Amino acid sequence: MKDFAEAFYKSKAWKDVRDLAVKRDRYLCVDCLACGRYTPAEEVHHVVPLTPENITDPKITLALDTLVSLCRECHRARH
Repeated sequence: MKDFAEAFYKSKAWKDVRDLAVKRDRYLCVDCLACGRYTPAEEVHHVVPLTPENITDPKITLALDTLVSLCRECHRARH
């Protein structure tokens, strides 16, 4: 986690939307699922990378359509 994002990732707003994203994705990694594998999601990925400039923009940080649930391996692959 980048220093500029630390407070955001500890916020209740992030924890709440993260939980919604994982539930929406049925607790599964969406990248694995696309390949026919059923792998539990362990992390939630921002499709638009967070930056110091956009960290306070809820349309980027907290919008469900900008988040995907991933396993750790797939999350690393996306980065």
